[in-house]
Amino acid sequence: MVLQRPETLTRAVVRYISEAILRGDFAPGQPLPEVHLADRMGTSRSTVREASRVLAEQGLVEVFPHRGVIVARLTARKAREIFTLRAELESYAVRLAVERGAYTSEERRAHERALHELESAVAGANHFEVAEADMRFHEVLARGSDHQLLLEMLAELRLRMRQAIVFTKLLGSDIETETVTHRRILEAVHSGDPDLAAAAIREHITQSGELLVKKLSQTEKEGD
Repeated sequence: MVLQRPETLTRAVVRYISEAILRGDFAPGQPLPEVHLADRMGTSRSTVREASRVLAEQGLVEVFPHRGVIVARLTARKAREIFTLRAELESYAVRLAVERGAYTSEERRAHERALHELESAVAGANHFEVAEADMRFHEVLARGSDHQLLLEMLAELRLRMRQAIVFTKLLGSDIETETVTHRRILEAVHSGDPDLAAAAIREHITQSGELLVKKLSQTEKEGD
């Protein structure tokens, strides 16, 4: 048995702040004062400062010397960079999984459970939960690649993408189509054809990404 290391205080603070950002509790561009956060979480300012450095590496906040920390703004350019890279990496991960025969009957049941979680989130019309379930679905598909470095890179991209997905939903994206779209992805992935599976993933991520970029571009023009 491998003992699980307890979560450090800094990691706990990172998780708390990141989840708050992804839920929309802290809006893009909003300052995150050390004193306020330290009091709110009952921890020290140095712990909050260290957590802020981790969050900056994850792309969720921006740290300005002598000015403090703010929630990172999601720009059209940043969104395009994230989704184009993710489309290539995730389609490659799924291709690897299909080619190595990783999608056993047990794995397929895990895929179905992930899709069911997404369906339940959509039924509840909770944008944050839909985004979380969406990312879990894709994570389950990609892990069959058994490519650790690739999975680590995708995990970081999904963290950045969660903020983008929540933003898209809040701007009026039709979440009712989520289950239909992801069911089609699952059918392609389970076809056993690596080209078909990779194409389905790439097309889905690209279409969703283009929608996000369009909405962000419109918002940026309105703010000029």
